[in-house]
Order: sequence, then structure tokens, then C-alpha cells
Amino acid sequence: MRQLLIFIIAFFCTGNVYADCAGNGLWVFPKGNTIKQNTIFIIEGYANSQEIILQLNKKHDIYLKSGQQKIKLLVTETYVGQFHLTQAILKPEKELKIGLEYTMHVDNLPEFEKFGKYNNITEKYDLIKYKTLPENDHEKPNLSSKPKEISKGLIHFGCGPSIEVVFTNPAKDKSEIVIKTTVKNLKTKKETTYYIQPDGKKIVIGHGMCSGAFNFENGNNFEVEFSFMDASGNSTVWAGQRIKFTKPTKETDYHED
Repeated sequence: MRQLLIFIIAFFCTGNVYADCAGNGLWVFPKGNTIKQNTIFIIEGYANSQEIILQLNKKHDIYLKSGQQKIKLLVTETYVGQFHLTQAILKPEKELKIGLEYTMHVDNLPEFEKFGKYNNITEKYDLIKYKTLPENDHEKPNLSSKPKEISKGLIHFGCGPSIEVVFTNPAKDKSEIVIKTTVKNLKTKKETTYYIQPDGKKIVIGHGMCSGAFNFENGNNFEVEFSFMDASGNSTVWAGQRIKFTKPTKETDYHED
């Protein structure tokens, strides 16, 4: 993950302290190629692409397609992050058919917008494809303990600072997981909720130099809760008191984990 961060820095940012980040981007969850019949999806927009998320099934229809069959993806929730990210939770209008391969489509995208999985070999974007497995998943993610804070990080780059607080990820599931994260600023009382993907055994909240779900502005003291959801929408919700933490204020050196 740290190597990926360095690659992103090199790609988006030059040595000039006034360099800009990229202007758009769309990403989809799940990342894998197989899904269950009751899978849910998340699509996320970065920077200028956030408007696409807000206009799904209005200006931009989103759906799965297999041959002549089209299945509309219904927007069930929308969340706006604090730093250039917006996401929508999607649910198929009909149950997916076993064994079929579906491709995901978004209509009327701007000319500059690329939607797909980037292929490093061809240097082009491939269609987002999923094959439906003959099963439904109704098991919630299993938690071995509650998350605990393990580190903080603050690094200033040419494009801006990267700030993060890292917690343990105690969740296990047979499918990919996202974490519904709610952070409250104890000074302003403002709460922000966003689904984030874990970094292996870690949950990283905050933002990179170009984007992120949480910015930790206008205060030093915060609290957080995590609910864990798998790719079929099964959730293990937070119970008990939230975890209190303070934002990073001391510059940290880059190092590989």
C-alpha cells in the first residue's frame, strides 16, 4: 500500500509545489471478477467526477448488461466525503442470474471520463465484468475484537498534506469488505459518514494529498465508529461507545510498513 502511495504521488505531482492533482476518476467495488446473486456495488467519484455520482439514474443511467438483458442499478445511499470524494451504494433492480457474465455501464459520460479497469499491459481501460456465482451470501462479517488505534501520520507533499489515523481491522469475511465509518468532530459536533476499504489488517481514516473521506479540520478531538459490510450488504454494526482520538499534528517521516 505504501508503494502504491508513492506511485500515486509520482503520477499526480511534480517537484513544483504548485503542482495539481488529477481532475477526475471513477472506481467501483467489488474489485474482484465474481459476485453473488445478492451482491451490492459501490461507485466512487473523485474531484470533477463527483457530479456524475450525484446524477446517477438522472443524467447518467447505471446498469449491468449481459447480452440483451439490462438490469438497472438502484441508488440506495449517497455519501459525500470531506475532500474531493463522493460515493453511491447500488443495488440491482432484479436478482442476478446464475452463471451469466455482466458488464457495468454508465451512460452519457463526459468525453474526458474513463470508466473501467485500467490494464497495465495494454495501457487501456477494460470493461468492468462480473460472473455470477450460484449462491447468495447472508453471513455477516465476523469481528475478533474491536478496532484499536495503532498510529498517526502527517506528511506534507508538493500537492498538499497527507493526514491519517490508523486502526486495527478485526473483521473477517469470505468476500470483500467495506467499512461504514462515521467520524464526529467534538468541537463543531459535525458528523461525516463514508464507506472506506480496509488496507489489509488496517483501517486508515483521513486523506491523501489529493483526496480522502475525512479532513480533521476545525478541531483536534474526534470520535469514530465502524460498521463492517461485505459485498452482499451483510453488516456487523457498531455497538457501544465510539473510539476517541486526536488528529495528527506532528510531521512524520515516510517509511514502508
